[in-house]
Amino acid sequence: MPGGRGLFGSLTVVENLRLAAWLRHGERDAVATVRREALELMPRLGERLDVKAADLSGGEQQMLSLAMALATRPEVLCIDELSLGLAPTVVADLVEHVRAVHASGTTVVIVEQSVNVALLLAERAVFLEKGAVTFTGPTAELLERPDVLRSVFVGNADAARATRRDTAAPDAPSPAEEVRSRGVALECVGLTKRYGGVTAVDDVHLHLAPGTIVGIIGHNGAGKTTLLDCISGFTPIDGGSILLGGVDVSGLPPYRRAIAGLGRSFQEARLYPSLTVHETVAVALDQHLANRDPLAAALWLPVARDAEAAAAERADELLELLGLTRYRSHLTAELSTGTRRIVELACILAQDPAVVLLDEPSAGVAQRETEALGPLLRQVQQVTGCSLLIIEHDMALMSSLCDELVAMELGRIITRGAPADVLAHERVIASYLGTDEQVIHRSGTGAVAPPDQGAAPAAPTPF
Repeated sequence: MPGGRGLFGSLTVVENLRLAAWLRHGERDAVATVRREALELMPRLGERLDVKAADLSGGEQQMLSLAMALATRPEVLCIDELSLGLAPTVVADLVEHVRAVHASGTTVVIVEQSVNVALLLAERAVFLEKGAVTFTGPTAELLERPDVLRSVFVGNADAARATRRDTAAPDAPSPAEEVRSRGVALECVGLTKRYGGVTAVDDVHLHLAPGTIVGIIGHNGAGKTTLLDCISGFTPIDGGSILLGGVDVSGLPPYRRAIAGLGRSFQEARLYPSLTVHETVAVALDQHLANRDPLAAALWLPVARDAEAAAAERADELLELLGLTRYRSHLTAELSTGTRRIVELACILAQDPAVVLLDEPSAGVAQRETEALGPLLRQVQQVTGCSLLIIEHDMALMSSLCDELVAMELGRIITRGAPADVLAHERVIASYLGTDEQVIHRSGTGAVAPPDQGAAPAAPTPF
């Protein structure tokens, strides 16, 4: 099961399942059997059979990818990031199913950043760092090794330069500065998006004040990513309006919204695979160059050299701020999922946005690195003055980071308010957090007991 890449995006759910049955073509009614087994495991897919895989939420794509892997009835099942982008109740369900698969005699090898998920599933753990094994043994012993679980690439943001240095001409305010000065960073009024008979975003009203951090939580398929796609312009809306700094940007294409001060990350980091980390961030600084004259660049005139030197210096500052200096000369294609996400964040900050939309920033990021991610994002917000709108399943991160939480269900907002109040809301617990005692959702620490073992030491919750 590849991490986030196990699907054919242009095919529907049912077509993907049909392809997954190919290795069982000699079996009678193989296609029907694969479909039945998949829907028994994940009933949510039954509601999305005719939807293209690329249009599914991140969690639904993960469910379909696992169903396709299991359709081959493997003797050895290799899973890359089981919990990536999934709600707590979904993770709990999948953990139980993987346990059942293992109990039937299948060997399971899982790559997982979440220590809690590893504790629930694995009997033995192997910890890798820079291609070398630094720990091997019973999974529960991982929690007794802080040297193993230390942060790897998220640097000390407090040690980074805190002053922002523009590469653009200083005589005129940037679009981001204009947005920050208007009192309301982002506002959605009656936002609606429909896919046929399904209303993915249903009359959403959202207000984001300058300098604030707002988190959006909800079950997979609740409409969270679709909401971000509508705000950033990648998905046209069917009703309502989107205001950036009080200006209606509903009809603008994504690049115009980016120029106006809106930054956006994706569930899978979208980078240039053949460029180094430094080159990638430098490209993101292009619109802020003091000189963008192609003739000056072609002739390598002093004004072009000065502009590119300033961009290179600013790129180095961003790499230092986010702890990426060691990866400066690495190709982005060579990086881990978590490191790619931090590089994507550097590219967003290079745009000098007034509002940043982050879709699952901790997905694929190691456990201790997730702990460092919260303070890092808060530091980024303070240094840049931007507002953050975050989709995230890590409740410990959201509780400590966000000024306000917004809970969504079936495309609608069901509650909003202080993180503690939202996480204690009955509908949030019932539809999203669940009541499984193995899913720890209300605090940053808690004990998780592996199957048939004693209670393990306290571990940060990945949900």
